[in-house]
Amino acid sequence: MLRLLFSLAAFLTPALLLAQSPTPRPVSFEADIRPIFKAHCWQCHGEEDEIKGNFDARLVRSLMKGGDSGPAIVPGQHTDSLLFQRISAGEMPPGKKKLTAHEIDLLARWIDSGAQPTRAEPDALVAGDTFSPEDRQHWSFQPVRRPALPSVSQPHLVRTPIDAFLLAQLEQSQLSFSSEADRATLIRRLSFDLTGLPPSPEAVDRFVADTAPDAYERLVEDFLASPAYGERWARHWLDAAGYADSDGYSEKDLERKWAWKYRDYIIRAFNSDKPWNELIVEQLAGDELLTPPYANLTPEQADQLIATGFLRMGPDGTGDG
Repeated sequence: MLRLLFSLAAFLTPALLLAQSPTPRPVSFEADIRPIFKAHCWQCHGEEDEIKGNFDARLVRSLMKGGDSGPAIVPGQHTDSLLFQRISAGEMPPGKKKLTAHEIDLLARWIDSGAQPTRAEPDALVAGDTFSPEDRQHWSFQPVRRPALPSVSQPHLVRTPIDAFLLAQLEQSQLSFSSEADRATLIRRLSFDLTGLPPSPEAVDRFVADTAPDAYERLVEDFLASPAYGERWARHWLDAAGYADSDGYSEKDLERKWAWKYRDYIIRAFNSDKPWNELIVEQLAGDELLTPPYANLTPEQADQLIATGFLRMGPDGTGDG
């Protein structure tokens, strides 16, 4: 009996494992293949004024057409596709930076699946604008509009526009706001939210005893004016930017000797309420706002250069700095 059970187990186990193996998701040109070509191919085959070998790797139809060497892709047959042959043989791209085994596998699977675009491609690539009219229908391209406030059955609970939206959703579920917290709880919540620190006993006593109508608003302003506000909220931006004081991703874990300057720049930006558009521009192109040589800079000008540290915050092995 045991022999029979073991025989059945030996027979069924491979089938069960096969049945449980996850099915690889379809390879997408936009999500998987286009980023590979952009990183490895476009510099020579698409982005420069002179396209080498008359081979443009930016659109699927131009990949099919190929260049001086003929069609680059044979849909459904990656081994017969010239592009795959050159890449898998290590002939392309030139230089030391080759595609990884995973990237080569993605390319093979995409070709074998028919080498189709993910969406309709534009008739032509227009310099300076990579967004189609369809792309520009996305909400992020729409102008900001102030929405109408929803009506609520308990308008006396609404103090700000945000309250109206929250209360409207709650009322749909036959719910309402919780009862208002006492003043000692309010200052504790506010202090932790804005500074990450508990309020001092003296600050609690002052707020509890302050009966002025604008006491809460003044308390908010006091916390926003605290250096601790920028130190706490800058952390969210620094986390998104990948801030670290060392490389972290390599065995050497080299120290980033000047990374703290970028950290302090972000803290200053939050504490000075720097406009968001300025914050973004300075981090992406702060050096372009100044004219070399960078000498005798004002603190504001120095910050514009320091801000570009954003571009080196992620894993980057191109050198110290």
